[in-house]
Amino acid sequence: MEKARSGGKEKADLLWRANEIYRGELLSGNLSDMWFFRKSKYYKELYVWSIEELEKELQNSGDHINRLQLYARAAAIYPFDGWQLRQVRCNLELYRYDEALHIYHETAELYAKEMAIEPPKEMQECFESLKLMDENHKKGAGNIEDFRNMDKAFQRKKDDIQRALFEDEKTEKAYYCTYPSFADYCRLVARTKERNKFSAVLMFLTLSQRNTHKKIDIPEEMELLKEVLKDTLRIGDAFTRYGSRHFILMLMNTKTKSCGGIFRRIETIYGKRGGKGDLWYYTDMTQKLKRTSV
Repeated sequence: MEKARSGGKEKADLLWRANEIYRGELLSGNLSDMWFFRKSKYYKELYVWSIEELEKELQNSGDHINRLQLYARAAAIYPFDGWQLRQVRCNLELYRYDEALHIYHETAELYAKEMAIEPPKEMQECFESLKLMDENHKKGAGNIEDFRNMDKAFQRKKDDIQRALFEDEKTEKAYYCTYPSFADYCRLVARTKERNKFSAVLMFLTLSQRNTHKKIDIPEEMELLKEVLKDTLRIGDAFTRYGSRHFILMLMNTKTKSCGGIFRRIETIYGKRGGKGDLWYYTDMTQKLKRTSV
C-alpha cells in the first residue's frame, strides 16, 4: 500500500513538472511546416493529458486551490480552448460566486473583442443555471439538513451578491457592458416595451482611418472612444464593443431622427479629446423595437 502511494506521488510530481515546463506552441511561426505542426500538436496533447490526470488527483484529494491554478495556467496559454469553463465550475463548487462572475465576464470580453462572438454556450449555461452547485449536493438529496446548510451558505452570500449586482459606480455616465450582457439588456428592453410604450434605437458606430498613409493605434483610439461614449450618452443608455473597430449603442427614449445630432455630439467630443480616427454610423429599429415604438 505504501509503495502504491509513493508511486502515485512520484507520478503526480512528474505531471506537475511536465505541466510547468510547457509554455505553449513551439515556435508558432514554423507551424506551416507539417512535421513541425505534428510535433507541436503531439506536445499539446501531452499537456492536455497531464492536466486531466492532475485534475483527477486534485478532485480526489479535494485540492481546489491547485485545481484553479491548473486551469488558470491552461486558460492563459490557450484562451479559446474552454479552460475558463472549468475555472467557473470549480469556483461555483467553492461558493465563490464573485470569482466565477469575474472569470465569466473577462472571457465574454475576450471573445467579443478578439472574435466578435459570445463565449461557448456550455459556459453560459453552466453559469446561468449554477448546475454544478446542484450536482455537488445531489449526494445528500435525501437529507433535509444538507439542503438547509446549502441554503444557509447561500443566504450568507446575500450581501456579497447584492454588492456584485448593484456595485458602487458613478451613475451619471452611460452603461458599458460586455456583448453577452448587452444582448440580454436588449432583450429585456424589447420585453419591457411590450407593456410600456417608449422609443429605443440601436446605433452601430464604426471607427475608421482618415489618412490611409498614416497608421493610427486602433486599440488606443477605441479606448478613447469608449470613454467619450460613457461621457456623451445618457445614464439610461447602454453600449458594448463589437470586434476591433465597432461599438453598438442602445439609445433609450430616442427616435431615429434624433440620432444625427447624437452622432455629431460624439464626433465633436471625440475630436476635441484628440481622436485621430474617422467615425461612421447607422441606426436601426428591429422589428421588436418597431412593434412597440411610440
